[in-house]
Amino acid sequence: MSKPANTLAIGAFVVGAALILFSALFYLSGNVFNRDTGTVLMVFDGSVKGLKIGAPIAFKGVQIGEVADFDVIVDLDTFDVLTPVEARIYPERIVRMSDGKRVKSADDHPTGSLIDRGLRAQLQLQSLLTGLLYVELDFHPNRPARFTAEDLARYEIPSDVLVVPTIPTDLERISRSLQEIDFAALAESAENTLNGLNQLINNPKLQALPEHISATLAAIEQLSSRLDSELEAISPDLNALVADASGTMKTLNNEMPELSTNAKQSLAQLTQALSAAETTLANIDYLTSEDSATLYEITRAAKELAAAGRALQSLAETLETQPESLLKGKSPLGN
Repeated sequence: MSKPANTLAIGAFVVGAALILFSALFYLSGNVFNRDTGTVLMVFDGSVKGLKIGAPIAFKGVQIGEVADFDVIVDLDTFDVLTPVEARIYPERIVRMSDGKRVKSADDHPTGSLIDRGLRAQLQLQSLLTGLLYVELDFHPNRPARFTAEDLARYEIPSDVLVVPTIPTDLERISRSLQEIDFAALAESAENTLNGLNQLINNPKLQALPEHISATLAAIEQLSSRLDSELEAISPDLNALVADASGTMKTLNNEMPELSTNAKQSLAQLTQALSAAETTLANIDYLTSEDSATLYEITRAAKELAAAGRALQSLAETLETQPESLLKGKSPLGN
């Protein structure tokens, strides 16, 4: 006959197991029941597949909260689909310092001042195997923020909820860039390029180009051979010409001092001649000046020569009209 079960022992075992389980949960949760939490809201417009309730909220790799809830908002005017994600932040895990002292304010959310400095939320992948996501908080002041409190005013978001702006992931940006590409136009352009290449390759002139290149290379080779033979033929003449030029240069080098001396003497004689010419020109200027005695005598002589010329002219006229005057003398006027 079996022994009846001891209900007191079973009850004590169950209570002990419950206490152990509760203690383990209390330890693993980081004493969550005694922790003050602040609620924040983050809105994403992409897929949040892999983001679960309880997913960590990390700041610089340190978990400072967890995802509490999320919904889906469908805008019937624009057909935009948004996913607001509600998260609980543990304020005591964010220590704010200023002037070497802790900054603590019961009315200020710990992430509120950080948002003004560029704090942004971004979805990140926890593991490639599981595909689970988490929310990473970090500073991105140079990245444009999306879905700020002002952007979400039309969706009746409670004013007491702190909104953390979001930024797309690198994969989302690449995906959106790919969506903006006109693949049809790109395919058409590629097709036109291939058609052009096909026409170019099948062009008879292009196909005959290797033959022309071979003929050109053969002609160049023949020309090179002719040039080599001609250079060999004129090489002695060139050598002689170079030798003559070298001799001429040596002669010039030898005669250059004498030529230089002769040139200097010629320049000295030329200088003397120029000085004499200047003296002569000065004398001529004096002789031709208005107050020059020589010019006066020359002028008087010219006048006397003019008078003699007129007398000779009168004599010539008299002899022309009265040739007998040489014998009889000049007739009186009127006879």
